[in-house]
Amino acid sequence: MNSSESTTVVDNFGIFNFSFNTTSVYTNFTTNSPYRMEFNHTTDRSNITMLMMPDPVSKGTLVFLSLLFCIICTIGLLGNSLVIIVVLFDRKMRQSVTNIFIMNLATADFIIMFVGVPEIVQFMMDQGWHLGPVLCKINRFVLVVCLYVSILSLVFVCVERFVAIVYPLKAHIFCGRKKIVFAILLIWPTSIACGLPTVIYNQVVRPHSSAPELCMIVFPQPEYRRLFEYLQFVFFYLIPVVVQVVLYAVIGQKLYASTEDLNARFQMRSGSRLKPNKTSDTIKARKDVVKMLASSVLVYILCYAPPQILLLYETFSHKAFPVTFPFRVFCIVISNVNSAANPILYSIFSQNFRKNFKKYLCCLCFREPRQYHRTVQEISDSRMISRKISTSMSRSTTFSKV
Repeated sequence: MNSSESTTVVDNFGIFNFSFNTTSVYTNFTTNSPYRMEFNHTTDRSNITMLMMPDPVSKGTLVFLSLLFCIICTIGLLGNSLVIIVVLFDRKMRQSVTNIFIMNLATADFIIMFVGVPEIVQFMMDQGWHLGPVLCKINRFVLVVCLYVSILSLVFVCVERFVAIVYPLKAHIFCGRKKIVFAILLIWPTSIACGLPTVIYNQVVRPHSSAPELCMIVFPQPEYRRLFEYLQFVFFYLIPVVVQVVLYAVIGQKLYASTEDLNARFQMRSGSRLKPNKTSDTIKARKDVVKMLASSVLVYILCYAPPQILLLYETFSHKAFPVTFPFRVFCIVISNVNSAANPILYSIFSQNFRKNFKKYLCCLCFREPRQYHRTVQEISDSRMISRKISTSMSRSTTFSKV
């Protein structure tokens, strides 16, 4: 390969596409992720040199990080599975349109946590990609698609809350059950279509004969990589963040600035028989839901801010950003925290979710003891009943003899 030829390699973990400016005249192989290394590619492949080696890590640090990732993955898998179970099996929870979107979000986060386990294991091993080219494409494709589904679900649930609170008389028109199902069916194909570049360009690359194999997106031209990163930034970070911040600001103004106006809106509904105290309870419940959803958006903004900040840094700066091992660990931790934090937020801000979480956890953990307790209670009750019956029969026999 001649030095004039251009090939750009970007390691892609969800929306974390880290790339940095380089001044080398040769083609650059860059893995921009928690595994980041740089390679200069000259006319001779044997002259590929590693510019940034992973920092040496002690065994104690690896043990601590392994425990940390295990805790995050356990919370994420258990929490998101509980959200799915609660919405599916509880009729009252299932009737809420917002909860249907939340279940869709939890499904995407559960898949991210589950499919992301190989990423974490191989990161801790620090020996490259060992699962082959097919799983390289499938694994990254599933991660990217579910990440897009998670983002779009947050946007749709924000729009649904906006319509329901700001324009309640039109909520049944724009937020009916059929339209919500259609929106969810639209989210997944859209995310799959946006994730196609991962399937097309993702491959296993060995930059050097002595270097480990890496699962990365390989673009034929540097311009494609830059276009890919900016499109991700605009459509899956900037626009969703702006839309949600603006809509939740309007929702907050409606909820907190004029409670009397909201009471009047409730009373204006056709066939509304809500009492004032019932209306205030409904408004309080809506405030709690908005707090819960706004907290989810805030977590998303914070967790995916670092790669976007680095993208802007690379755009306006000619100095390469030093990627250290703590920085790589930080990026992986916050990307997993984003998928694991939502169930915790639901349990904090939503009384319904908190009550149902306790209910299903108790059913899961204490099913047999409770059944045994009921059996003992039933036996004792039956004995007491039989004693009463025998006592009454003996009394009747006595009276008959008399």
